[in-house]
Amino acid sequence: MKKSIRLFLILLFLSSLSLYAQPPAHRPDGLPRGERPPIPNAEQFTERMTKELGLNAAASKKVHDAFLKNIKQMEDIFTSKIEEREKRAALDAHRKSFEKTMKSILSASQFAKFQKLEAEHHGPPPPPINGERPPRPR
Repeated sequence: MKKSIRLFLILLFLSSLSLYAQPPAHRPDGLPRGERPPIPNAEQFTERMTKELGLNAAASKKVHDAFLKNIKQMEDIFTSKIEEREKRAALDAHRKSFEKTMKSILSASQFAKFQKLEAEHHGPPPPPINGERPPRPR
């Protein structure tokens, strides 16, 4: 009798371990895994731009608002059901409009530094560590 109870408890314990095998589909804040909420993203961007470009409080607020608007419009483009080529063209046009907005907010020297920072930030990905090249898309 004791052996069967012990065996039952061991099997119960082992079967319950499988419940912990998969991480939850959603994070505690309700967003799907892998997605970052736009507000902290905008705050990080604003902090970085304020520090790097030496923005005052008013310009910092304008940059924050422009970035939030930028994120929302980009999400709309990504979630739309248009072809990949059209999405790419829409994103390119949107990027140019965001740069135009930033140009209206920043001074000429700040905007030049902003472009330099963005070029460094969005440069090509680093080469793989093991030296192998990824397969080419066909």
